Amino acid sequence: MGIRIKTWPDSLDGLASNMNFEDIIMENVGNPVLIDQEYCPWNLCNGKVPSRVKISDVSFKNIRGTSTTALAVKLACSSGYPCQNVEIADIDLLTSQCKNVKPKITGKHNPAPCTTN
Repeated sequence: MGIRIKTWPDSLDGLASNMNFEDIIMENVGNPVLIDQEYCPWNLCNGKVPSRVKISDVSFKNIRGTSTTALAVKLACSSGYPCQNVEIADIDLLTSQCKNVKPKITGKHNPAPCTTN
């Protein structure tokens, strides 16, 4: 199991902040680093309305290892409440994708993070 922060579209107003994930080794993990504010299991939510949970002050530092999925880092934040103050540092996994977030990127990365936004 990877590091996951998930909220549903059309959710109630909320706040998730001050989360720090550091010095973690992943072994054969699917989606090792994930923020998913479009999470909708069983298609039982209104995907046309963005999540109203504000995610801020989150850091992912020194995360390394192996992933069972090609997309190892995914930051898919709400279009209504884009994530703020997200930092990814020293990530050594496979690939990454970011949406509605402009993370602060420091340290070494394999591969380069946030190749698409």
